[in-house]
Amino acid sequence: MKRKITIYKELNEPYEAMLKRGLEETPDQRFVRFFEERAKFRTFLGIKTAPQKKIVIRKVSWI
Repeated sequence: MKRKITIYKELNEPYEAMLKRGLEETPDQRFVRFFEERAKFRTFLGIKTAPQKKIVIRKVSWI
């Protein structure tokens, strides 16, 4: 896919374009696009892997 550069005349145009695009998509398409955009953002910031989340269950000290 070729990248496209868009030049806007005012600061509200990117926001309005995003809203318009969101209204045209189905909820399933928006769900998939959210994770695609998140992956692009992480790449842009240089985050190589997703943070590891752990749940630790310990016995409380007061019992």
